[in-house]
Amino acid sequence: MEFFENFGLREMVIGTAALLGVYAGFIIMRLARLSRPRPPESVWKQDPGVFGEQVVKSGIEAELEELRGEVAALKERIGLLEAARNVSPQYGEAVALAQKGLDAQQIAERCDISVAEAEMVCALSRARTEQP
Repeated sequence: MEFFENFGLREMVIGTAALLGVYAGFIIMRLARLSRPRPPESVWKQDPGVFGEQVVKSGIEAELEELRGEVAALKERIGLLEAARNVSPQYGEAVALAQKGLDAQQIAERCDISVAEAEMVCALSRARTEQP
């Protein structure tokens, strides 16, 4: 217990400084380890030129696929517009609904036409879509 009795402010300051020095040394060692250059790892499993070509091709193919989807959607819209143009204006909505796949009863209710007229529109719509 004599050690603690003689333990004053001076010893506390020296002890704290020693602990801070050890801690600072530990941090400096960790930082030195981080800044050391690591040996390069082999990232490429194939020739970089071949890899680059594959990346370019995959990007082009993805864009091509997107463009094909857009063209298909535009063709569908053009078909709907052509069909609507060739039909009497009062049946334009009925033709569009028939091309979307609604049955005659639903078309008759939505367009306020008779079921027979709706069936005729469905038949004409099917005949146009079946022709090349």
